[in-house]
Parts: sequence; C-alpha cells; structure tokens
Amino acid sequence: MKAIIIDDEIHCREVLRILLEMHCQGIEIVAECEDGYSAITAIEKWNPDIVFMDIEMPGMNAFDTLQKIDTIDFHIIFTTAYDQYAIKAIKFSALDYLLKPIDADELIASIKKVRDHEQHTQLQQVQQFQHHLDKPDEDFKLILTNTEGSFFIPPGEIIYCEGRNNYTCFFLTRNRKILCSKTLKEFETILCSHGFLRIHKSLLVSINFIEKFSPAKAVVILKDNSELSVSRRRKEEVINALFNR
Repeated sequence: MKAIIIDDEIHCREVLRILLEMHCQGIEIVAECEDGYSAITAIEKWNPDIVFMDIEMPGMNAFDTLQKIDTIDFHIIFTTAYDQYAIKAIKFSALDYLLKPIDADELIASIKKVRDHEQHTQLQQVQQFQHHLDKPDEDFKLILTNTEGSFFIPPGEIIYCEGRNNYTCFFLTRNRKILCSKTLKEFETILCSHGFLRIHKSLLVSINFIEKFSPAKAVVILKDNSELSVSRRRKEEVINALFNR
C-alpha cells in the first residue's frame, strides 16, 4: 500500500516514517510533504492508498487542502496534537486519527482498520468533518458506518443505543436498527451534547423519547411503552435530567 505523510514538522514526519518501517510491513512511503500545496501535487502524482495528514499546517490546513482535491479515493488518517474540538469533529464524521506523539500500537490498529475495510474515505465524510468544525451544532448528523455502507442519521431519529462489547446497536425511529463496530463510550462523547443520557453501562437514551421514569421498577418507559433498565448508580442522574429537561 502506497502512503504519503503530510506534516509541516520534519521530526513528526521522521517519527511516523520510522514507526511505519518498524511496525507496518507492506506500507511503502512514496512521498513526504511539508504543506498542503506539495501534498496536492504528490497525491495527484502517486495516487496513494493512505494519506497521513496533519490538521494544522501553515498556508492551507488539512481541510483547505482536501477541498482542492477532485477525487478523494484514499484512506485518510489525521495526525494531530491533542485538540478536543478537532477530535470531536473527526469522531462525528467517522474518520480515523492518531494523537501526537504517535503510539506504535495505535498506528498498527489504524493500519489494520484500513486493511480490514477496503472502501476508501468518502468525500461526504470529509465534507461532514469540515462542516462540524465550522458549525458544530448546525444540522448535525451522526455518521454510522458498517459493512453495508455509511448512514447519516440526525439525533432526532435515534431512540437509544445499546452497547454490545466492542459494538453498538442503534435503535432508530421507523423500526430501524444499525450495528456499528465502535464502543458505546465513543458515541456517548458525541451524543451527550445532543440530549442523550447514559442510564446504564450498556444503554444511552435520547431524553426526547423517554415518557417517564419508574423508581419502583428502576426503568425508563419510552413513548412506545417499551422499558429500559436504569442502573442503581444512575437513578439520581436520570431523575435530575428528566426533571430539568
């Protein structure tokens, strides 16, 4: 697989190159770029399978650069120093990222993810990413990706999410279900700012779909009369959330 590393800091490019050479067989680094302008030229020349891209670069950042590429038919793995705002946008858009300083195990996991999923990064995901950076709370849709494709789901259509080990099952309006290979914890970080409440270690529920809470049975009753268990340590939090909504 052909890879391009894009980062304005030379030592970051060197570290990533060394980690790839040491731990990721079958990855050929065909170019290293220090800015968005040279990155565009390299991508057009080499037609890479993977692009490692720093988010903040002088002149053009990652999104300015991607906007100028006609066809994004490669995997993107963003590399960034810890920036909660940017990472939240990345998670919204179901894109992959590595935090600097890059950990070898996380790099190996990202490469495995690329190899396990043959489809390339979709332009829609990149556009969604940029939208969430510019307008994080406007027209928000959660991107849910599985073997069937990518689904853009508004929070208002999500009734609740159920964690199943390393998977999360989304129960949606109109009797729809979508299973994703991400943990409930990852989605909790995203959805709690959109009216979702953790009621159990394996359940995240939209407050808008809760009709009432039954302390005697320790359940929330949804608008369709179905019931979901509330853990003992979450009871007070649930009561406060419902009282103040």
